[in-house]
Amino acid sequence: MSEHLDKRDPIMSSTSSSRGRWTDEVLEPFRSMGEPVADGVIQKVFADNEVETVNRMLKSIQSNVHLVPAEMPDAVEEYLNQTDDWPEWADAEKVRLGQRLFQRYGMQMTLAYFTWSLPCCYAWAKASKVLTWTSGIDKHVHRRIIETAQFVLDVMVEGGLGPKGFGVRTAQKIRLLHATIRYHIGRDPKWQTSEWGIPANQEDHVATLLTLALVPRVLTRLGLDFTPEEEDAYFHCWKVIGHFLGIHSALLPRDMEDAQQLWEAIQQRQVRPSADGVALTKALVEYLEMRIPGTMMDGIVVATMRELCSEAVADAVGLEKADWTRLLMGPMRWMLFLSDEAQDQSGVAAKISASLSRKLLEGLHSSETGGSRVTFRIPQSLQESWKLGG
Repeated sequence: MSEHLDKRDPIMSSTSSSRGRWTDEVLEPFRSMGEPVADGVIQKVFADNEVETVNRMLKSIQSNVHLVPAEMPDAVEEYLNQTDDWPEWADAEKVRLGQRLFQRYGMQMTLAYFTWSLPCCYAWAKASKVLTWTSGIDKHVHRRIIETAQFVLDVMVEGGLGPKGFGVRTAQKIRLLHATIRYHIGRDPKWQTSEWGIPANQEDHVATLLTLALVPRVLTRLGLDFTPEEEDAYFHCWKVIGHFLGIHSALLPRDMEDAQQLWEAIQQRQVRPSADGVALTKALVEYLEMRIPGTMMDGIVVATMRELCSEAVADAVGLEKADWTRLLMGPMRWMLFLSDEAQDQSGVAAKISASLSRKLLEGLHSSETGGSRVTFRIPQSLQESWKLGG
C-alpha cells in the first residue's frame, strides 16, 4: 500500500509548507496583468467589427472540429500561427511520459478534476466572481465542466500537443476566450479592479493550471502512488501547456517543489469564503449528482470533495459534512490501489475503481448548457484505454 495513505499529503494543508520565493510582493503585480498577445488580438477584432466570426470559433471549444478555422480575421490567423511553437525548454520525452500516465490513470485523474480542481477554483473568492459575473450560475458551471474536461482530454491524449494535435489549438482558443472575458468584464464599471484585480489575470491562470498539474499528488489521498519521475513528467507536461495558454514565463514554476510553494502561497492569498464560491460549488455538486444513476449514492460527490480538499477550501465553498457515504472512502482507496497495482492485469479492477468518473464522462456526451446541446469528444485512444463505450 502507498506510504501516502497514512499521512496527510502537504498539498492538502493551507499552512504546512513554505511559500519559498512566492511572496505577496512577487505575486500581487500579476493580478493586474492580462496576456498582451491575446489581448491585442481581441482588441483588434472588436475594432474591426469581426466579433461574430471569432465568437463562432470560441463556441467550438468543445468540438474543436477545425485545427485552423476557416474565414478567420487576419489577426486571429496570425495569432494561431505564431503561438503554436513549443518553448525551448520543453522536454518531449517528459511530455510523452506525462501523457502516457494520463492514459493509464486518466479516469481517476478526471475524478479529481471534478472533485478537487474545480472546488479549489471556486474557493478563490476574487477569481470566482468572474465565473458568476455575466450569466446564470448553472450555465456557467455546466459549461465550465464541459470545457475543462474537453481541454484536459485534448491536451493530455498522447500526441495532443504535437503539430496536428487538438490540444494546442484548444489551448489557443481558451487563451483568446480569456482575453475576451478581460475585454468585456474589464469595461464593466461595476467591476472593482483595484480590489479584485483584472478579470482572468495571470495569478488566477497559474493557480488554475496548478489544480490540474498537481493532481497526481492529490490522488495519493485515494490510494494511488506515483514515482517522483512520474510526478515530474506530469507537471512538466502541464508546464508546457501553461506556455500555450499564455501564462507569463516568470509565473511558471521551475519544478515540483517550486510548484508546491507557489500553490501554498496562492492558497494563503486567495482562499476566502464567498457567496459566489458557495453558489458555484452547489451547482457543481448538483450537476455531478445528476450524472450518477439514482439518488442513493448522491452523497459520494461531497464525500470525495471533502476527502480531497483542504478544510480551508471545503469551508470557503460551503461543502456540507459528508453523510454515510464517507464510509465508502476507505474501500475506494483500496479499489484505487488495486487498480494501481494490477491495472494491466485486471480490467475488472480498473473498471470498478473508475466507475464514478466513467459515469461523469459518459454523461457529458449528452450534456446541455443553457438549453442547447453541446458536443463532448473523447479521443478514440482514451476510449479504448478506459473501456468507454461510444
